[in-house]
Amino acid sequence: MKLGWVAAALMVYTAVVIQNVMPRLPNRIPTRFGWHGLPTAWSSPDTLWIMLTAQAAGTLLILAIPFLGRRAPRLVNLGTRRLSDFPPKARERVMPLLEDMSGWMAVLFSLFFTLLIRGLIRAALEAGPGPSMWPVAAFLAGMGAVVFYYLRQFNRIWKEETARGASPRPSSR
Repeated sequence: MKLGWVAAALMVYTAVVIQNVMPRLPNRIPTRFGWHGLPTAWSSPDTLWIMLTAQAAGTLLILAIPFLGRRAPRLVNLGTRRLSDFPPKARERVMPLLEDMSGWMAVLFSLFFTLLIRGLIRAALEAGPGPSMWPVAAFLAGMGAVVFYYLRQFNRIWKEETARGASPRPSSR
């Protein structure tokens, strides 16, 4: 859960940025933008705190996946299998990978919100286009890469266990 601390640090950083910039923000800040970067909706600066709350809630939910895996493995889906489908020895090998995967996903999620909030602040303080789309593209590509990599690792463990003759439990879907 070392990466959980990185995600938490990003949330603290975002909170400090919001706190420091609040006195300088106008009464209405742009919160939605069209294709050309022009604002299409405005809101109160307090919206930034709501976004920080969403950042924290999403990050905590992602970091809770390994906890859920230990308590209720049938609820954790690992691609085409559930964690409960893995025999106990294989689950011992899967859990550290699941912790790493959720850590990376939490960092990417928290970083995405940090960049999004900073972009909204910049758009509110400077005249010009809204936030860039590159954080969205980077977030989607990063999440896709993390999921792809770890699903391959889970599948490798599954194949090793079945080749060894361990009897994985069939999915009860």
